Amino acid sequence: MASKIETDEMPGSFADLVPRPWVQDLYQVDEHPPPASLLESSFENLSSADVSVERYYSDEWHRREVAEVWQKTWQMACRVEEIPNVGDFVTYDIVNDSVIVVRTSATDIVAYVNSCLHRGTALCDGAGTTTEFRCPYHGWIYRLDGSLKSVPGAWDFSHLDLKKTTLPRVNVGFWGGFVFINLNPDCGPLEDYLG
Repeated sequence: MASKIETDEMPGSFADLVPRPWVQDLYQVDEHPPPASLLESSFENLSSADVSVERYYSDEWHRREVAEVWQKTWQMACRVEEIPNVGDFVTYDIVNDSVIVVRTSATDIVAYVNSCLHRGTALCDGAGTTTEFRCPYHGWIYRLDGSLKSVPGAWDFSHLDLKKTTLPRVNVGFWGGFVFINLNPDCGPLEDYLG
């Protein structure tokens, strides 16, 4: 690395307040050039106007944030090494949604809505290892692939096609050893989201 870093000065007194060197300065003298995307500048003055305090306590703002952010964005749920073996799982909870992230084979990790299809009871909590997911309320059992294995008193459910009853899947993506989930069934690929 060069011993001297030459940069353009920032206008005004702000430059005096910011410690140097900036990461952009370091990129320009690094012997291993970074990807072009890291060299792009995208500064946008968002102003220093006050933010309405309603954003911190309003039910309306909370509902909008849940609907427009948490139910539509990719979220890091766990690391791959947290679920190394078949049957290892973690639950990921965000607001009122809960997701089971489970390793179903040596090469596959999937995610399901953490809710029994009978009465909506959470199938599991925390993390652990299992061979199946059993509802603690009425005992419905689901295989690791999400399919329904057994139903106590199945004769009471003749109106359902139990062979087609499977836990709803949640989108899963992987990057750098992280497992991401997205609750939006129409989301784009994680790779596009990360850019």
